Amino acid sequence: MKIIIFGHTGSGKTTQAKYIARLLKLKHIEAGAILRKIAKKNKFIRKIINQGKLVPDNITIKIMEKELKNRKNFILDGYPRTLKQARALKFKPDLVIYLKTSKNNIVKRLFLRKRSDDTKKSIEKRYDLYLKRTLPVINYYKKMKNFKEINGNPSIKKVSESIKKVLDI
Repeated sequence: MKIIIFGHTGSGKTTQAKYIARLLKLKHIEAGAILRKIAKKNKFIRKIINQGKLVPDNITIKIMEKELKNRKNFILDGYPRTLKQARALKFKPDLVIYLKTSKNNIVKRLFLRKRSDDTKKSIEKRYDLYLKRTLPVINYYKKMKNFKEINGNPSIKKVSESIKKVLDI
């Protein structure tokens, strides 16, 4: 099974992706963690991430293609983030989950997690980028029958319960 989970940074998508991965025994592939790991050694990527920008599509696509090669069962977290990335995927997802979360909740959650790239300026920049670049990807997947939108604002437990209903288990 191949699942994609979407949501703005701070929507709880990684928490829920880990939950789904445990529940369905899937590999959790988190694009942000992969890019942050690479950024430790790559100044160019580190600078982009610290500015709250998206790593260029051609670089991200190559990195993620390598990660996804020969994988059959996984949940993909934080990728694709642009239409170019979505169109570059070499598979059709079995399920697409979108955690729709308010800007207020996103900002609160990001400040609580205290990650070095979560500055007020970078959060605002990422939110604007999300609206501009990632919402079109969500609209691209919305046309599919297997697209499920879930309210990401409630507690982790309530969102997990909503996901469990979508998964029908």
